[in-house]
Amino acid sequence: MAMEPTAPSQYVLITQCLQNDFFLNLDCQLSLPDSAVSKLLLDSESGASLRAEGHRRVLSEAELRRSPLARFLDATVGSRMRGHGDGVLHLINIRDWHVPGETYDLERRQYGAHCEADTWGAAYVDGLTDVLAPDLRAPADAENGWGGKLRVHHVRSNTLFDFQHSSGGRPDLSEPAPLTTLLDGLLGEGQQETTHVVVIGVLTDIKVQLLLTGIRSRYDVRQLVVSDALTASRTLERHLTALDFCQRVLRTEVMTGLAELARFLGSRPDDDRRLSRGGDAEFVGYSSYIQDKQGILSYEDARMRDYRIQTAERLRRAQHTVGFASKFLLGLGTCLLASALLLSLVGVFLPDRIGWQSPAVLGALGVGQIVTLFFARPVRSVQDALAEETRYRMILESRSLKVALARFHITTAAALRRHDDVDGQTDALARQLEILEKMDTADFEQLKQLGVDPRTEPPRAGRLRGRNRSPAS
Repeated sequence: MAMEPTAPSQYVLITQCLQNDFFLNLDCQLSLPDSAVSKLLLDSESGASLRAEGHRRVLSEAELRRSPLARFLDATVGSRMRGHGDGVLHLINIRDWHVPGETYDLERRQYGAHCEADTWGAAYVDGLTDVLAPDLRAPADAENGWGGKLRVHHVRSNTLFDFQHSSGGRPDLSEPAPLTTLLDGLLGEGQQETTHVVVIGVLTDIKVQLLLTGIRSRYDVRQLVVSDALTASRTLERHLTALDFCQRVLRTEVMTGLAELARFLGSRPDDDRRLSRGGDAEFVGYSSYIQDKQGILSYEDARMRDYRIQTAERLRRAQHTVGFASKFLLGLGTCLLASALLLSLVGVFLPDRIGWQSPAVLGALGVGQIVTLFFARPVRSVQDALAEETRYRMILESRSLKVALARFHITTAAALRRHDDVDGQTDALARQLEILEKMDTADFEQLKQLGVDPRTEPPRAGRLRGRNRSPAS
């Protein structure tokens, strides 16, 4: 049986918003923090640091050429320009490109002015134009240029979602966006099976995540990868959360090593060690970070639910007891006042048999009970109940978090199987518990200043053990 010939592999590298406003313009509201810029544009082993001149970051050409982003682009795009590599690499550069209009006004109010058309901020990152836009120096025969190994495509996007297009007003869903037209041609006609797609750039939690969502929803791409080392966001939390969403929901592979990423795109880097240096940073453990964080929070939430059930039952019993006592005092006071009134009436008709002293004493007692019930005792009871409940809640919340942290440090696989850094783990746990103790002390001091903690003496140990006993202990 004759086998159908398989389509040759093709490779697609999509860069997202590698522009000056995001990396070098300190006046731009969307400009990345120094840590994120250093991750992509500085060699971690060179000891160099970011410099600013006025409101712009400045990088020398030598520093930029040693950066992870520049080394990766040279190993992929630069390699194809030299005629090396497997198949054809399609370089798709997506740039934010905004002209005045309703769509830009809406985005500008939320994110600030950025990437305005024909400005320095909208241009490619200074020093990387030769590898991001090599077609500006392309040979005359573009189809066969660079040995037919490279195709460069520039896409200007004026909406938050690159698969939508706007002519100045609201996005026009009937008109295909330039990116849609381009990818329809590259990923159509069975090319989804043999195409390797890699996405790099910023911002991970906005533009990159939306781009991957659009690709996954429109095309059945088998090989879809996002780079961990070559993406960034304004905070590490947002970056990691977005990568977690891409992996879990969009089924996108998250790849960290730069040499591995270059080989995935059909390149054959000559020096893996040079290419990988600085590429895997501290973000390699993002998945375990998310899982560990979720484990700590889920354990604390579970304990807190148990504690809330206990405190809710205690509060219900306390309310029942207070209600019963209030009804008893009210009834007793009413009976005493009624008895005093009755004796007073009898004393009017039989003054020789009943004096004024008995009704006066009974009336005073009745009034005292009612005054105590409605004024003094409720205020005191409410203060005591509030203080006890507040203390109890704070102690239980602090305990749940401390136990969760202790479980995290003591019962992890690394702690159970390896013992080379036990002292480090113990010191980290001790420091965290010390911080929590300081927080507890500060919180209780604030409560005392507000008068919510009327008891200055600590409860007896036996009483605390009785109250804090729970199925989770």
